[in-house]
Amino acid sequence: MQVRYPDRMDHPNRHVRCGWAWRAVALLTAAALFAGTALAQDDSLPQDDAPVQDDPLAYRLEIFVVSHVTRDDGTREERYTEASEARPGQMVEYRIFVENVSDTTLPAGLVQIRLPVPEGTEYVPNSATPSSDRVLTEFSADRGRSFSEPPVLIGNDEQRSVADPTTYEEIRWTFFVELEPGQEEALVYRVIVR
Repeated sequence: MQVRYPDRMDHPNRHVRCGWAWRAVALLTAAALFAGTALAQDDSLPQDDAPVQDDPLAYRLEIFVVSHVTRDDGTREERYTEASEARPGQMVEYRIFVENVSDTTLPAGLVQIRLPVPEGTEYVPNSATPSSDRVLTEFSADRGRSFSEPPVLIGNDEQRSVADPTTYEEIRWTFFVELEPGQEEALVYRVIVR
């Protein structure tokens, strides 16, 4: 399934509006297959007479501005404030919850979630849900043409170099575990508003 998302997000008065994020949820990709039939389909593609099944995944997105606060004892802690917009210099955390809403177990390795690092922001290195035995976390610095775990290489042959993590443009998670009906998984990443 190929899903398109807007190339630009609104940021009038140098505020980045987080409303783009709901459009980004459309970029979440379910590449889950069952019995050879795609469970997630793109309506823009021609369809044959086969019955179309609903997307087996439901998505919930929470957006927070992250602040660092010094407590009375001198220790620092993070505070999270739900946000609909953020100002330059602020850190924003996106929490994506993915739930299998179908009656079918989704096979391991075939469910992928893909989200952009919005224009007007930069990825905070090491802030995405990391790779583990449950999920593979990969990044793209070439508008989603290729993905890899860090270090992410860009360029061609002799011109290849390692992309700075702040230049990552997309994040992709692939689940290595089956997603049972009703099972929910959480993914997180952060950006700084420029």
